Amino acid sequence: MILLVLLLTATQAGHAQRVLGEEKDGSCVCEVNSAIWAFPTAKYERVSELLEGCNATLQQLQTQVVTTNKELPKMQATVENITARKQRFKYLDTQGLYNPLHLRQVSDELQDLHQIISQADKDRPTAETQKLRKELQKIQKDVEEMYNNNTFNLEAVKEKLRYLNNRVQTCRTIPADFTSKGSCSHRIMSNISSPWITKLSPFGKSYISGAWGRDTSAGSEEKYWVQPLVNSHKSGYQIRYYPSFEDFMAGRNHRDEYVASSYTHTDAIQGPGTIMYDGVVYYQCYTTAELCSYNLKAKKNNRLKLPEAGANNKFPYCYYNCYDWTDIDLAADSEGLWVMYATDGNYGNMVLSRVNREGFNVTQTWKTRLFKRSVTNAFMVCGVLYATRYVDQYKEEVFYAFDTATGLEDNTLSLPLEKVSAGIANLHYNPTDMKLYMYNDGYLLSFQVFF
Repeated sequence: MILLVLLLTATQAGHAQRVLGEEKDGSCVCEVNSAIWAFPTAKYERVSELLEGCNATLQQLQTQVVTTNKELPKMQATVENITARKQRFKYLDTQGLYNPLHLRQVSDELQDLHQIISQADKDRPTAETQKLRKELQKIQKDVEEMYNNNTFNLEAVKEKLRYLNNRVQTCRTIPADFTSKGSCSHRIMSNISSPWITKLSPFGKSYISGAWGRDTSAGSEEKYWVQPLVNSHKSGYQIRYYPSFEDFMAGRNHRDEYVASSYTHTDAIQGPGTIMYDGVVYYQCYTTAELCSYNLKAKKNNRLKLPEAGANNKFPYCYYNCYDWTDIDLAADSEGLWVMYATDGNYGNMVLSRVNREGFNVTQTWKTRLFKRSVTNAFMVCGVLYATRYVDQYKEEVFYAFDTATGLEDNTLSLPLEKVSAGIANLHYNPTDMKLYMYNDGYLLSFQVFF
């Protein structure tokens, strides 16, 4: 008998069965267990389960893709909306308000302010200067904590520095006992109402600088006007006026007048200091330290030079950031037409001149000790110059008065003045209706004045 060895490969890869056989009747006979070649039912079932799971997962992913395709436009719209809303705060990054690299700049400002306060306390020691020193020390500690904790909310610190700087400038320029006690004391304002009118400019909110009001003259018609600035909020040449209050509120029956042929013409308007008095528009002439007038009926321009007056952002109104092109400002009250500006000869402090409308010449000038860059805006009421300062985005404070009848100043006022946005382009009083008119970042506001 011859033994044969058969090597049979099983179904499983890499496995084999070794079978012994024998020759019998001329044939090779062996016994083989065929069970190992049976159909792999268990494995098939496992694979089937995996396949079903994959199909379910694929269907779920397909559903998510369909849903995502539907939601993606909404998400994109949301991102665009958020990006647009963040754009207005981009300056916080570009100006470094939260950038640790600018902490040194704040430290330098603290040091400068410390020197100014120390000098003011040395020259004119008062309880206010002592209080300022203590508040400055607290801010210095806050900055040190910000540096140690690596948290940089520099905007809040700069706002505090601006507020302290305004107060120390007051201490330096106005004696604490220098108050108005003359013949004009009876007409000092006692309060200002909440906004009586709050209306968007008819030209749109993008026109953030300009002026508006009612024609100042008891004998003139009830005429409301709006003057927008273009050319990067620097200049303009258009005056839109309405024949009545009802027309103004409804935005109808308006008429447009042009004081020049273009907004860069020599007779064009520069800055938001415009006023209308008895049918005549008064404003700063384009790029010069001159006053222009334009008679709406006669269609005629006149000019008046202001010797030594700062122009072209030399002495603009400021609170923390300066409001461009506000070097020369006009006002009108029951005593006539006024122009407010600053000069090198008065060390950047406010100068006030009365203008004779008939001859269009300056008849009298007063020099104040109010630093023009430390105020937000100014206006005239009954021969008294008032100045405002920034409190926050929605509030101003009338803090200063200069009485032209006595030449005395008062820095003890604290009259709140509401607003709807941070920047004030124009603020003036109208004696006809005893209201203040404000151009506030594209919004038109008016307030009732109380005495």
